[in-house]
Amino acid sequence: MRLKILFICLFVSALIQAQNHKYLNADTRLYNEADTNEGFKGYFKVNARVEVLSAQTTDWSFVKADNDTKGYVPSKHLSDKYNSNQNIVEDSDNPILNGDNYYGGHHLFVTVASLRARSEPNLSGEIRTILSMGEPVQVKYIPVEKDAWVNISDNRYIQRKYLNERPDYDALALTYASIEKSNTNERLKIAERLVELAWNTGYAYLKSAYLVLLDVATDTNNTALIKSTQMYLTLADGLEQPLPQETVTKYIEKASFKIKGVQTNKLIVDLNTVIDTYGQPFKIENISDECGVYYSDTFYHYKNMTLSVNPEENLAEIVNIILDENSVFIMNKNSIIDHTITETEFIKLYSKYIRTSIQDLHTYTIFNDYGGYNIVFKSGKVYSVTVFNLC
Repeated sequence: MRLKILFICLFVSALIQAQNHKYLNADTRLYNEADTNEGFKGYFKVNARVEVLSAQTTDWSFVKADNDTKGYVPSKHLSDKYNSNQNIVEDSDNPILNGDNYYGGHHLFVTVASLRARSEPNLSGEIRTILSMGEPVQVKYIPVEKDAWVNISDNRYIQRKYLNERPDYDALALTYASIEKSNTNERLKIAERLVELAWNTGYAYLKSAYLVLLDVATDTNNTALIKSTQMYLTLADGLEQPLPQETVTKYIEKASFKIKGVQTNKLIVDLNTVIDTYGQPFKIENISDECGVYYSDTFYHYKNMTLSVNPEENLAEIVNIILDENSVFIMNKNSIIDHTITETEFIKLYSKYIRTSIQDLHTYTIFNDYGGYNIVFKSGKVYSVTVFNLC
């Protein structure tokens, strides 16, 4: 009986909470009072979600924005569902951007390098992720106050002063050129911003950005930075001038793994042989595969590999391999990746075959017609290879 009462209470609570959340059916502002003449705290874009704390009158409602700021909005702009109307009248002063080539929804761009996004709207919040210069982030509500916090989705918060329109690479490069040679800290700061912005612009500026960073590293005799920058310059060459996709696909069309003690046929292994050689998996789980891209919904997890298995057929497909002395990745008969290869060596050999991003540095993707392979490096050495298939 107690459990039933608890369930009913939880259901009612969830229902009330859902009823208290509304969507804005137009651009509007969060006002200080139920009066447009009393000033405002920030801007909402259409379809921003708010918590309705109380309806003060038929004209105004007291609400809480997604960054926990409270204020008033016109009640006529509250709706139970998203507004799909494309003819919304926009607030011309609202700084939040609409979708563009960099982000599909309402957004702004990060304007500093290595920005920490936190779990709460304060400096004490746990660091959830590190954002990069020029990275687009979702924004539905933007406060006017520069030091106020913005929710950029998934309860990640950054301060308003670090968001704006998309930074301009050429303008930032001119800023770098104007800095005195002796001001190494400022030159390094701007160089790092140029590198991050170049990553978030596509690959066209990547080489020039790393040349700027190399300039700073050389002037300061920073040997570690010189070494890593030279590696990324090699990577930039390949990313800017990639091989045609059909060439890459052909290069890895017969890719396979070799595992000590287990015979493989491209990505398929004999399950009984795996168990005889490596024992029972430390974890077995079922994963729903609506796309049907894996061999089976049943996954066996070993210390050094993950397999999608079909016990009835006594076969398994390799999903992930940690490369060690017992395993290698064979891209083709002339290109074999074993556990000794360094990241620098790999980039020198394969920079024109791979894709990567600043969000996934040290993970390099080689695509084929149906998916591809993610090759991961840790501490400068190859770590693992994951097979992925497109839905």
